[in-house]
Amino acid sequence: MFVKSLVAGMAVALIAAGSALAAECSLPPDAQAGKTVSNQCKSCHEFQADKPSRPTAPNIHDIYGEKAGQRKDFPKYSEGMQGAAAKGLVWTDANIMEYLADPKAFLAKVNGKDVKHAMFFNLKDEQKRKDIIAFLKAIKGKPECN
Repeated sequence: MFVKSLVAGMAVALIAAGSALAAECSLPPDAQAGKTVSNQCKSCHEFQADKPSRPTAPNIHDIYGEKAGQRKDFPKYSEGMQGAAAKGLVWTDANIMEYLADPKAFLAKVNGKDVKHAMFFNLKDEQKRKDIIAFLKAIKGKPECN
């Protein structure tokens, strides 16, 4: 009887360990580098899938490949982002690269005029922008990856 209980206990422990490992997030090196770079963004943005947007900026956990300005729990999109959303802007590699380099210039280009915007952070380093994109792609649709 003791052996059956021991075997059953070990089976439960192995299943639990397997579930815990399955829920872990494994990121490729460029995405891991992007996660580190994203720490600069966390003062305004949220990156956890199960968290609401912050008062300062939308949650961008699943933003890659999505249309701009679509978070329903973030009501304060700037004029520039609202205009970009109205024009159907989608967050692709190219758009994120250009936006992160100079949000003001990017939104002016998309909207065809200078517009009010809310993001004043510029990420000039091209490799860091690529890493952020790799991170956003890697966490898309994976709530265990934050």
